[in-house]
Amino acid sequence: MKGAIMEDPILHFVKFNLQIFALSWLVLAYLYKVYQILRLPWSREVAPHKGSREMGVVYSYSWLFLPWSMESTRQHLWRWLEFAVYHLGAGAAILATFTIPFAPSLMTRDVNLTMAIIVTGAFVMGILKLQRRIVSPDLRLVSTPDDYFSLASVEVFFLFTVMALITGSPGWMKAYFITTAAFLFYVPFSKISHYVQWFFARAFFGLRFGGRGIITPGRMES
Repeated sequence: MKGAIMEDPILHFVKFNLQIFALSWLVLAYLYKVYQILRLPWSREVAPHKGSREMGVVYSYSWLFLPWSMESTRQHLWRWLEFAVYHLGAGAAILATFTIPFAPSLMTRDVNLTMAIIVTGAFVMGILKLQRRIVSPDLRLVSTPDDYFSLASVEVFFLFTVMALITGSPGWMKAYFITTAAFLFYVPFSKISHYVQWFFARAFFGLRFGGRGIITPGRMES
């Protein structure tokens, strides 16, 4: 209790009040986005069912964790590893926004260091992603300002996360939580929100091709 009373009032505000307000906004924005998706017309499947729609959905989601199941990831395993490290670090950075203020007893020195290492891996992969988008003529052709801004801003978020976890200083903590809140407001309007559509896309894919018998344990090519 004494530590909470003596905490920097600005740091306390950005860790709790600002975070809760920003998170509430994000939830409402995503609920509206999901509502819009559910209102879209679904094409009727006319092909006769030859397989399991339920297993099709299971296999559709499992491909994310089974890179050898698809030709594209088998031939480009490094890209899958880059994807895995990047998103694992993003998950750790997001998780810390909850554990630091609401479960501080879990954030021991070893836990902080482990999470910082994971996020550092994502930071390195993010640099490679940004460099490839700048250098590759094909990627430059299809890139928008939002692509560059999203990648660069996530790198800043990763950097602040690592410094906050390693140092625990009020200055880095403020930078980390202010950046987190800014992301919560910005993400619904950016391409970062693609993961909402991802869940629907994989479910639709599994239902469609699982029902047609195309997705089976012995045939997982895509």
